[in-house]
This record gives sequence, structure tokens and C-alpha cells, in this order.
Amino acid sequence: MFWAHHEGFKSPWCLSQSGMPVPETSFLDGLSLDVSHPCVEALPSLEARLAELFGVPVERVRVTVGASAAMQLASMLWFRTGSRVLAETPAYEPIHQLPQLYGAQVRPLQRHAANGWLIDPSEIRGRLATGTGPAHAFITNCHNPTGVLMEANRVAAIGEEVAQHGGVLISCEAYMEFLPNERRVHAFAVAPNGVSIGTLTKAYGLGALRIGWMILGEQVAEEHMSLTDMSYLSYLDPPTPSLVAGRRALDHLVELSQPIRRIEAESRPHWTRWLQETPGIQAVVPEFGLHAFPRIDGVDDTAALVEYLQAEHQVDVVPGEYFGAPGHLRVSCGVPEETLKQGLERLTGGIEVWRTINR
Repeated sequence: MFWAHHEGFKSPWCLSQSGMPVPETSFLDGLSLDVSHPCVEALPSLEARLAELFGVPVERVRVTVGASAAMQLASMLWFRTGSRVLAETPAYEPIHQLPQLYGAQVRPLQRHAANGWLIDPSEIRGRLATGTGPAHAFITNCHNPTGVLMEANRVAAIGEEVAQHGGVLISCEAYMEFLPNERRVHAFAVAPNGVSIGTLTKAYGLGALRIGWMILGEQVAEEHMSLTDMSYLSYLDPPTPSLVAGRRALDHLVELSQPIRRIEAESRPHWTRWLQETPGIQAVVPEFGLHAFPRIDGVDDTAALVEYLQAEHQVDVVPGEYFGAPGHLRVSCGVPEETLKQGLERLTGGIEVWRTINR
């Protein structure tokens, strides 16, 4: 995470950021700086709008300070000492670190490129054949770092497997907002013991607002008050100005989605061709979103490769080491078309030179 905040955007050709850039903010015009108590109006209004959008009672919605706080609250409540957590890998670092922080026993749940980076629910039984205590699953969907979507039947099966051990399925769905509504898969909707985590950060470029949410499945809805208590112990409430701006954003999602449509039409085709046609690159091209996780043939130390690419070729990508998968790079396309084209050219050339000097 330190690398992502301080080292991941050094270069003019930045292909490391998996979310959209900050949008044009005229939709916020006319909002005054509201410093009233968040629970007077701003928080209930935002949670009610989220409940409407997701089609659930408001009692199953909890707004958080970004998706990161939602992951933290879930970990505090469910991933306690004595529990087992199946954490997907390759993975965004908090997927493994948060359960350990709160005392859970972490067992890796491997995603394989040969299987399209999907989780095989049948592997869960073997992972849970030993040990006692509740067993939970902690995943991302769409997957970070590969961008792959798991369809509803597979997510439901994962939920069923951990339900047999008294567990919950925590699904961070930060990238789900890139998908059309009819293709979205929410854990809360397909698994009664599912919890879906969302955010305005990735698809809409509004990370500075720090607005996230948790949508609870029917069987875990009773934990809403416990999650509220956890939030009070952690940070009380999100700031009122952010809640008001977040509520406004939810009424402008069509407008805020237009930059995504431009990236899909103009930049993503170049990125797709690069992933599919570049010699020495083995990639699963995700159907949606901005990032993929290609294997770079002949390169094992991708952390060193990234340092070289930044210093000598002025292009940023993310090393696979930060997801537990050396030899891979996370490469994103959420930049203007010409920037992406030049960035991919620099990336290709830099990898070729790196292979030559490290033979």
C-alpha cells in the first residue's frame, strides 16, 4: 500500500492506476459546506439512496469511509481469533493482512490462470477439512489484480461452502461499477450469508470523498448494529460534506459513467490487442474494467523490472510481487488513448531490453 501511494505514479505514462481519474466536478456546483451532524440528514439520505439502488431495506446498508473501512469493519466483526479465513490469492494486500491482524487463521484460496483466474468452490472443502471454528471467505469480484468477473452461480457456491462452517462471504466489489447493471454480481444478492462492499472510488474517480458501503445478505442483516458499533469505535461517521457530495454523485451516475465509456471505446481496444498479441505476454483479458495481470515470460523478478521501467522508460505498472505473484504485472488502460498507446510502446520496449540485459 505504501508503494501504491508513493511509488506507483512516478512517470508520465502511468498504467498502474486501476481506477478512473478525477471527473469533471460541475455536478457538485451549488453545494455549500455542510457541517451539520452527519446523522441528522446526510447519512440517512445516502443510505436510503443506496438501499433504493440495490433494492434492499435500508437496514441492510452501512455507509463507510471508503471500501477500505468496510473491509476493516468486516474483519473486526468476523475475522477473529479462532476463525478460519479463506483468502483469495493472488490478492490485494488487505485480503490477507486484515484477517491476520484480527487473529484469524488465513488459508490461501488459489486462483489459477489456467482456470481463467476463477475460484473453484470445490477446493474450499479441502481447505476446510481440518480445523474448527467458523470459516469465512474473503474475495474481490471483479478480481484485483486480474479484472476477472465471477458469475453468480460460482459466487453462490462459495457462499454455500462457507455457510456449512458457520461463515460469511465477504466480497469487495470495488470494480463492479464498471459493469452494466444486468451483468453485475453482488454477493449479498446470491448468497444469504454474503456481504458486498462497494465504493465511488474506482469507476467514478471520487476516491477523495472516501465514500464506501456494505450491503448485507438476509442472513447477516442482524449484524448491522454490530457493524455500526464497530464504526463508532473506529471513526464515528464519515464527514458530512463527503456524505452530501456522495449522495449527489449517486444521482449523477449516468453522467459520471461517460468517461468509462470513452475509455472503453478509445483506449481499451489498444490495451486488449497488446495483451493478446504481444510476444512473451500471457494474459487473460477481462471482459470489463481497466486492468489485467499478464505473465511476463522469462521474467521472475517483476519488482526489479518495474523499477527499471520507471527509471529508464518512464512508464508505471504494478509488480506482481505486491499481489503474491512474481512474474506478473498489473497493467491498466484508464488513461487517454494517445497516452496509453505511447505507454504500451514504452512498456513493450522496456521489457524487451530488460530480457536482453538479464539473460
